[in-house]
Amino acid sequence: NGQTVENNEVDSWELKASRRALRNLKSLLAGQPMIDLLQGQIEVADDYYKDIIEKSEGQYKESRIDLQAKGITLAQFMEWWKVWMVELQNPEIKQQVFFDTMVPAHPEHYTLSPYQSGVVETIGEHIARVEIKPCFNPPEFVLKYGDPTYQHLPAIGTLDDGSILFYILQEIRDSEEGCDFRLRLLFPAAAPQVFFDEHAEHLAVEFRSFI
Repeated sequence: NGQTVENNEVDSWELKASRRALRNLKSLLAGQPMIDLLQGQIEVADDYYKDIIEKSEGQYKESRIDLQAKGITLAQFMEWWKVWMVELQNPEIKQQVFFDTMVPAHPEHYTLSPYQSGVVETIGEHIARVEIKPCFNPPEFVLKYGDPTYQHLPAIGTLDDGSILFYILQEIRDSEEGCDFRLRLLFPAAAPQVFFDEHAEHLAVEFRSFI
C-alpha cells in the first residue's frame, strides 16, 4: 500500500496476529476441552514435578523479579486485585475474566484449572495444572524472604494430590512515582535452573499486562 516500514513494525504485526490466533484457539477449547487436549502432557508433568518435590526434601529456592510501576498506588492495585480474585472464583463469569485478563497477560496461560482457583500454564518446560490459593500462615522460611516495608500477598500452588509445587510471596509498597513490586515464587530446590529463569520472565510479561 505504498508504505515503507522497519522490521520492528513487521514484528508488531506478527505479534498482534499471533495473539489474535491464540485467543481464538483458546476460546474454542476453553475449560475442559483444553484440559482434555493437554491431559497426557499434564500427567507427564505431574510425575516430573512430584519427583522434583521428593528430591528437594522440603527445601525451596527463590525466583524473583522487582518491578517499578508509575502512576498507580498500592491502594489502587489492591482494589483491582481483590475484585479480580473474587471474579476468578465466580463460576458465572470466571471464563470471561480469564479471557479478558489472563489470556492477554501471557501466551502460556492455557486455561483455568478445574479447581476453585488456579491455572494451566507452563512451568519448568512442562504443562502445570495447579490450584492456587491464599496461604494465610506461610512457613517461616517463606516469610524470611519478605521485607516488612512491603504489603505481602502469600499463596501456594499445589498439584492434584496436594503436593506443593511452589509458594508465592508477592510484595507491594507505594513509591514516589507509583508502586514497587517484588514478585516471588519459591520452587523446590532440586528443580532445574530453567524453572527459576523462565518463571522470572513469565512474571515480567504477566505483570506488565496487569499493571
